[in-house]
Amino acid sequence: MITITNKTDCCGCGACASRCVTSCITMAPDEEGFNYPLVDTDKCIHCGLCERVCPLLHKPQPHEILAVIGCKNKNEAVRFVSSSGGFFSLPAEKILGRQGTVFGAAFDDNWHVRHIAVTSGNAMNKLRGSKYVQSDISTTYQDAEKLLQAGHTVLFSGTPCQIGGLKGYLRKDYERLYTIDVVCHGVPSPKVYQKRLDEVTELSSSPVIKVNFRDKTPGWKRFNIVFQTENHIFATHKRRGPYMRLFLNNVSTRPSCSDCAFNNKHSLADLTIADYWGVNKHFPLFDDDKGVTLVLVNTEKGAGLFADCQSELECQQTDFKRGAEYNAALSQKMTPHPSRQLFFAELDHKSLSALANEILGTAEN
Repeated sequence: MITITNKTDCCGCGACASRCVTSCITMAPDEEGFNYPLVDTDKCIHCGLCERVCPLLHKPQPHEILAVIGCKNKNEAVRFVSSSGGFFSLPAEKILGRQGTVFGAAFDDNWHVRHIAVTSGNAMNKLRGSKYVQSDISTTYQDAEKLLQAGHTVLFSGTPCQIGGLKGYLRKDYERLYTIDVVCHGVPSPKVYQKRLDEVTELSSSPVIKVNFRDKTPGWKRFNIVFQTENHIFATHKRRGPYMRLFLNNVSTRPSCSDCAFNNKHSLADLTIADYWGVNKHFPLFDDDKGVTLVLVNTEKGAGLFADCQSELECQQTDFKRGAEYNAALSQKMTPHPSRQLFFAELDHKSLSALANEILGTAEN
């Protein structure tokens, strides 16, 4: 039976709850807003499946990376609405072209972030762009498994721990399964994200109608975070708004993110994607400040999928050392902020702006 005694030992992937044959495990938020498994011991049959599928009980070994490439989608319109270089859209479109299904994180009608399945190019826009909050995996592991068992092609995207959860849940390799994980700085609490939505709604006296975590209007490197309501647009630089300041300083992130089991060449995905921060220093002629994706090819299957997309990309060969030089999340542990505990203790009593200023100081203009 899965038992969490130290919260750094649970990434919230949901593999245990998804695989439980008696449905005795549910994922429920703790006081910080992060989901953890709750076990109904009366229904548990002690089969041990939940422990066998847990990716943090069976951490991956390091592996060699086959190639590291800086990429720009040749379609400028797609690149502009993408977080970095617009790479993800291309393998997704290839899978859809094979009558496959693409799974990824999307906003729902209430601007919460949930994993969904996409089967047409028209719906692909829902999966583009970063969502800086831990997504609800829902039943997508089961949905992907059913498709794979029926012989369909699946591309599953998510954070590295979500791909670890999927691989643990499936317990076998599928020839038609492709996976892409996104290098993340950690995942902020859904409770903190909901608080920001509520604050924006209260400030403008109208509901949120759009969220964009990567507005490139001022440029890729100086992107804005945008919360738009019916009568106001709250657009702040990535290091000035309270939500992103708390996230990027490791104040609002999940405990397990402080010791990620999947970064630094431990990914279980076929392809890993990230922002190629530092490309302007390594290859200045390749950088136009519209976004460059760093792609890590982890498997031969990933190499084949990348090759299928290459004609629609501008590419620059690089290496892991240069790719990680200005993207610490690719190779380093994210040390929790010393005031993290204070932040969550005060979260219900103070605004995010007040807490950010108290803990981090006043934001620079």
